[in-house]
Amino acid sequence: MTHRDQRARSDGNLSPTRSPILIVDGDRSVGVSLSFMLGIAGYEDVRAVRSAARALAVAEKYHPAIVFLDFELGSGDGYELANQLRRNAKQRAMRLIALTTDSEHPAREAARNAGFERFLVKPATQAELDKCLGKLPGRAT
Repeated sequence: MTHRDQRARSDGNLSPTRSPILIVDGDRSVGVSLSFMLGIAGYEDVRAVRSAARALAVAEKYHPAIVFLDFELGSGDGYELANQLRRNAKQRAMRLIALTTDSEHPAREAARNAGFERFLVKPATQAELDKCLGKLPGRAT
């Protein structure tokens, strides 16, 4: 079943949006599951990568409006990646959402200072994802 098929089966409260979204997480299953849930929520343009180097390359060409980023990224510091993405003039309007496994992570203040606006605890439910995206631009309503 495709994301489009699933949206057709939804209750009709969500509509598709073309806001590009980038997911950066070293765990492939996180990228796959989050992409799937974003598709259910109506987001059509979602890409997932597993490294900081790949994220920079994709962001340069793709210009995501929203980036879900594991700030404990194993292949590179997620904070530094957030700063690099922000330094790129084309990415300044981009919204950063931190992916974390700890709801009380002690580094949240540092993450906020790096430009993360919201936090999504992994593994997230569809309801938690929808709530996290609720006030961000590009949200299907």
